[in-house]
Amino acid sequence: MSWRPLSLLLALTLLSSPLAAQQALQRDPDAPIEIEADNLEVRRDQQIAIFTGNVDAVQGGMTLRTDELRVSYREGDSGGADVGGAISKLEAVGSVVVLTSRERATGRRGVYDVDAGRIRLEGGVQLFREDNVLTGQTLVMDLNTGVSTLDAERGGRVKGIFRPEGD
Repeated sequence: MSWRPLSLLLALTLLSSPLAAQQALQRDPDAPIEIEADNLEVRRDQQIAIFTGNVDAVQGGMTLRTDELRVSYREGDSGGADVGGAISKLEAVGSVVVLTSRERATGRRGVYDVDAGRIRLEGGVQLFREDNVLTGQTLVMDLNTGVSTLDAERGGRVKGIFRPEGD
């Protein structure tokens, strides 16, 4: 299965048109993913691969940068871990940054549940597109329905700064 979490950014499309949002979520979903990190640990018995230290994951025109990326795999037909097989979940922890040529999203933790088709970015979430900024605590994107929500901390509020195009 392809890895669409790099599409995470695309809640930034809340800052643009619904058509742009739809196109953003469809960016390079079948492109290969290249992951580079300082270290890799594979735990076959737990069906996970853990990339740590300056992790960069690139798919098409999107880049995910984080301190740690945990990749969970589905159990193989042989009953054992099929490392390198179908990905079921990705968890990015620590200084999560998702970049495209026009957008940037940041948070402290990100989870992409492939089976549910849902991306969650949490912890001081900031979404940037040009001079526009959205801030909140938790961003949830449902890739099946195209619905995204940005929530504030309890008792807090979501904030948006939208600058008109100008000189």
